[in-house]
Amino acid sequence: MAASCRKGLFSVKWNKIISILVICIILLSPATAEAASGITIDSNNSGEGIVRVAHSGTDKKIKVMVEKDSTKYYYDLKKEEDFFPLQLGEGDYSVTVLENIEGIKYKVVARKSFKAEINEMNSVYLKSTQPIVWNYDMESIKLANSLAQGEKDNLKVVQAIYDYIVNNISYDYKKADKLSSDYAPEIDTILRDGKGICYDYSVLFAAMLRSRGIPAKMVKGYRDDIEKYHAWNEVYLDGRWKVIDATFGVVEIKAGTSCQMFQDEDKYSKLREY
Repeated sequence: MAASCRKGLFSVKWNKIISILVICIILLSPATAEAASGITIDSNNSGEGIVRVAHSGTDKKIKVMVEKDSTKYYYDLKKEEDFFPLQLGEGDYSVTVLENIEGIKYKVVARKSFKAEINEMNSVYLKSTQPIVWNYDMESIKLANSLAQGEKDNLKVVQAIYDYIVNNISYDYKKADKLSSDYAPEIDTILRDGKGICYDYSVLFAAMLRSRGIPAKMVKGYRDDIEKYHAWNEVYLDGRWKVIDATFGVVEIKAGTSCQMFQDEDKYSKLREY
């Protein structure tokens, strides 16, 4: 089972790069206004658990840092605008836009602080936000609608989508070895290719469920019997979050053993959730 996720989301090397990156940001950070020219940090929808960031007029690599208390999440801004989750609950947030100087050196070009009074915490897990990006025109989302077939029982919808993924998306053992550090899954590409890694499975599953109004998280961390960094899902059913690991399901099917959708949460150590 240890080979099933191999490098998973990121390698240990990339985690070290992130640590260096933070140091470089601190060293190069000037005093900044809330937003520099061409940059928008829009917190108007923070009550729904999201923040919009837009950046125009540059071809440089841009990162977004979302911070609450001592916890920081980093994202790549690959489009002129994108939405990012405020999954750390109600309270005071700081969103910082970082522009690449060279190598892993970044400078702060904009920052905005605001208080998020989130109306319903699970609402953030229904949105299209990084890294779970989706819209109703995507083939994956149309497929989710087809699989649901008007079903009103959320458990049956989750089971139908899960069954499709574990039976039709194979694990790509070569992909993890050649991923770039800024890789982000595109759900229609995963569906078209019919293969992926744990990051792909968890993003695809979460997007399909969110499109059906079922709160779903993509989680990363470790599973007891997987050596490397791993990704899985938590799905909100019957008033509680339940662990579902599509990667583990795929491996069970390939091994010819029974495939159980729900997993024992005690086997997982969560580090990040989206």
